[in-house]
This record gives sequence, structure tokens and C-alpha cells, in this order.
Amino acid sequence: MTGDRPTPRHDREMDLERLRAVLAGSHAQGGAGAPPRPGDGHQDPHPESRTDASRDSDADPHQEPHHDPHGDPHADDPHPVLALGGATAATRRRRSRSRSTVIAVLVLVTIVAGLFVGFRIWRDDATSTADWAGTGDTWTVVRVQGGDGLTDIADTLTAAQVVASPDAFLAVAGTDADVKALQPGYYKVRQHASAQAAADDLVAADNRVGEVRLVPGRQLADVTVPGADPVAGYISQITAAACVQLDGADPADCFTTDELWEVARTADPVELGVPSWAVEAVQTSPDPARRLEGLILPGDYNIAPGSTALEALRSVISGSQAGWYGTDLADRAAALGTTPYDLVVMASVVEREGIVADMPEVARVIVNRLAVPMKLEMDSTVNYALDRAQIATSAADRANPSPWNTYWADGLPPTPISSPGPDALAAAMDPLPGPWLFFVKIDETGASCFSVTVQEHEACVERARANGVFG
Repeated sequence: MTGDRPTPRHDREMDLERLRAVLAGSHAQGGAGAPPRPGDGHQDPHPESRTDASRDSDADPHQEPHHDPHGDPHADDPHPVLALGGATAATRRRRSRSRSTVIAVLVLVTIVAGLFVGFRIWRDDATSTADWAGTGDTWTVVRVQGGDGLTDIADTLTAAQVVASPDAFLAVAGTDADVKALQPGYYKVRQHASAQAAADDLVAADNRVGEVRLVPGRQLADVTVPGADPVAGYISQITAAACVQLDGADPADCFTTDELWEVARTADPVELGVPSWAVEAVQTSPDPARRLEGLILPGDYNIAPGSTALEALRSVISGSQAGWYGTDLADRAAALGTTPYDLVVMASVVEREGIVADMPEVARVIVNRLAVPMKLEMDSTVNYALDRAQIATSAADRANPSPWNTYWADGLPPTPISSPGPDALAAAMDPLPGPWLFFVKIDETGASCFSVTVQEHEACVERARANGVFG
């Protein structure tokens, strides 16, 4: 039986064959390009070992070998190919996620950019300098307020559909000196007009409406002038200013002078805006038609077109209040021992009797005569009672039994006889010191000759006759 047992040498050869088989299997995993080792040509006595190695090699013919000759801890991994395959999938997933993130960011940026560009286009279109063509169609009235600049006017015109956009008007008005010089007030313009046409309408002389310029020395009623047209009084002027006809509107929409006179005679003075120091005198006036005389300060007024008679008169009288209270009227009246109302009455006589250069002396004559006392004997008061304007008066005129006739009545008239201007008010509040008791106009310029005695006065009258002032 000794011959059947393998010898030690045979055992060593078997061990060498197994070792070669293992080494051959390792090189088979390394791929076809691995260099052959000595003994690779010997037949493998253990084909199942090679078969397993071949299966492992065939699992991924392109997989890099997981062989670490320096003791990689994964060298003994029984599934080296599967481990490496898992790492590659994770990398691919990370790369896929990165690509998705980049694409998402690019899409988001594109959307935001598109929205921004679209908004800019919409905004530019919405705020573009739109402008209409032509001179417009329907007439309307717009108001320029005190303190309005070109931008305010442009907004007003756009809101009233006069121009298509503020920018269109500003482009025209910015270089138009006349538009820049517009004063507060009401203007007649056409709607749906080009900016240039709207600017032209605003500066056209006939398109300023609602404005009334009340000059010093006028009275409420119209007055007759020998050899000339009647002079319109404040009532007629206010009535005309408030009436604006647009596109053939019926004049019946405007109030009449009779309606305004009715308001002047009957309306509550407090509601009209009469100064507090004048309310009692207004309420006790001997002639309701003259009770508001002198309480409207001369100046420029803007009456809203379409106003009622009450609204129009109230706007003018109330507008005068600021002027009255802006003076030293009350203080000066107290210093002179009189009332603010009587000071206005005196100023109204000064306004009608003397030129500006002579007003302080005329005021002194009135003060001196009242102090004597003696009748004022002012021709202007005679003419006021007769609603006329002229220098000369007749004996019959001077005998007229009117409370405003200072030849007939003592003291000051019961109301002012005109609306005094600032020069007459200043003269009444500060009369020039002097002893004069008489004066008379001596030439066509209106200059007066002042005197202390009757004899001096008669000499001045002769000079006036010689100059043709009166016959």
C-alpha cells in the first residue's frame, strides 16, 4: 500500500500546482494584457478554481482591477467589482444632481430676466410721452392755484383730459416763458388737445376767465360820466366775470346783475365775510343797496365760473378780509380817536377827492373840519348820491337832501363812497400835519390848492376857473 500513498515530493508538486493555479486566477482577473508568469502554461489541476475566477472576471470586462499590492484593506474584498461599480453610480448621481441644479438656476435667471425686461417695456409704454394731435374738441375750465408749478399745472390738465400726459405738456411748457408766467386763476381750454395747443390756449388773452380787476375809487353801482360811456361798478364787473359760456351754453346758466344786487342788499353780512368791525354799520345802513360800499378792497379776484350770486360776492368780500386785517387800521383808528369803519369812510372820500400826491393833505382837511366841527362840503359826496362822476356840482345838486351829501348833512357819510386804495388808506391813517380847512382842484391834472381861510380859498377857486376846471 506504500506505492498508493503520495510521496512528499508529490505533495510538494501538488502544492506548487495549486499555487500556480491561484496565481493564474489572479492574473486572469487582471485582464488579457497581464504578462504571463512562469508555469502559466501548465495545465490547471483544479478547473473549478479557474472557472470561478473566470466568472468573476466576466462580470464586468471593462472594470479596472481592484488590486492593491501595498496592503489596501479592500484587497481581500470578495466582491471588488461590485464595490467599485457602486462608487461610480454615486458619482453619476452627484453629477446628475449638479447638472439639474445648474439647469434650474439658468431657467430661473431666464424667467427673472424676462420678467424684468417685460416690466421695463410695460413701464416705458405706460409712462411714455403720450400726446394727442390737433387743437382739441370740447371747451372746459381749469384752475391754476396759487403756488402751482409747471408739474402741478400738467397734472391738472391731464386730470381734466386736456392733454394726454403730464410729460407731453412739460416738454412744451418747459421752454415757453408765457406758460411759466401763468398767474393763479381760471383758464378756458379745449379737451383732447395736443400739448402745444393746450399751452397756446392757456396763454391766449381771451381764455383767462373768472378774473375781475377792481380798481380803487369805483363804487358798487355803475356811474355816468358826462360825454363818455358809463363806468361799470363792482356789481356789474363781478357779474360779468362769473359768467363763462362754453360751447354755446345758455346764458341763463349765469346769474344777472339784479340777482347779485339782491344778494348785496339782503344777505347776512357775516355769511358774506364782512369784517367784524363793519357788521353793525352794514346792518344799520340807511340804504341797503349801499350798505356794502367800500368793503371790497381793490385788487385782482378770481371768481369760479358757474358760481351762484351768493358764492361770487362772498368770495370777493371774504378775499378782502385778509387785506383789511393786514393793515394797521384798528390801531390807527384808536390813535386818531375814531373807528376802523369811519377811517375807511374817510379814506373813500380821500380816494375820490385827491390825486395820490395830495391825499395826505386832503385827509388832514377832513380831520380838521370834523374837529371844528363844520360840514365837509365835498363834491364827491354829492356826486356819489347821484351815481355820477364829475368835478363840478350845481347848487341844486348840493341841495340834494341825501345823507351822503356832505353839503347837506353833518359829519362823514353813513357809508364809504368808493373802495379806497392803499394810498388813500395810508393817508387817512396818517394825515399830513397842517392847518388847512379848504382845498379845490385847480387844473386838469387833479392837483389841488390848499388854504386856511375863506379868502385864500376863494383865490384858489379863481385859479381853477381860469384853468377851465369848472365854469
